[in-house]
Amino acid sequence: MANILKGRSPAFPALTPAFGRTLPPDQSLRRVRYPAARLVNSVQGTLQIVSDLIAKGVEVLKKLGCEVQEVTLPTTDYAIACYYIICTAEASSNLARYDGVRYGLRVDDDSLLAMYRKTRGAGFGAEVKRRIVLGTYVLSAGYYDAYYLKGQKVRSLIAQDFRDAFTKVDAILTPTSPVPAFKLGERTDDPLQMYLADIYTVTGSLAGVPGISVPCGMIEGKLPVGLQIFGAPFAEARVLQLAYALEQAGGAAL
Repeated sequence: MANILKGRSPAFPALTPAFGRTLPPDQSLRRVRYPAARLVNSVQGTLQIVSDLIAKGVEVLKKLGCEVQEVTLPTTDYAIACYYIICTAEASSNLARYDGVRYGLRVDDDSLLAMYRKTRGAGFGAEVKRRIVLGTYVLSAGYYDAYYLKGQKVRSLIAQDFRDAFTKVDAILTPTSPVPAFKLGERTDDPLQMYLADIYTVTGSLAGVPGISVPCGMIEGKLPVGLQIFGAPFAEARVLQLAYALEQAGGAAL
């Protein structure tokens, strides 16, 4: 798929590289540097057993030749707040088109307004409705500058943190989640706790960098833990290489 996407787009001037076979022998990992400290134990609420398994995954990569170096990403502490301001605003804007008039679900009623309400009420689930309401609020007059605009500014700072880090290292490794998978429906009554589980993944989305999650051991032999690998923009080949090396070295069985 990456090779299908390669080349230059009229809408995007940067050249997307061709990948070909991008999984060279393990010895090439000796050129990879890994930031050991940041985002492994720094997020409050990360279970110790998750951190321990991630540390074992790091040791596997070190044995394959990765060098270890510490970096800091200070503004990522604001990633969750920033992400859920921006993504709810985008949800509110993008989902406005699903009004039952042009396409999609339509629930007819006697008036246009009633049809709008019934269509959107029937077509969206509880979480989508929550995001639409939040997004409409942060985009409303009087709150746009205080929330959405400020969120975009913080997003720029987070992206700059990643750019600075990638001048020192080739990849950033974090847990995929601070906790193992919770039971179906366990956190639906507490959306904030559910959102906080995204603390490690949303940073890459905000920064616009490629990432992948690789199995890195299991808790009590039942719940898998994921190790997340971020690379610099257009460094998908390096991300895939590291993920493949960890997989082949038995990372899932730690």
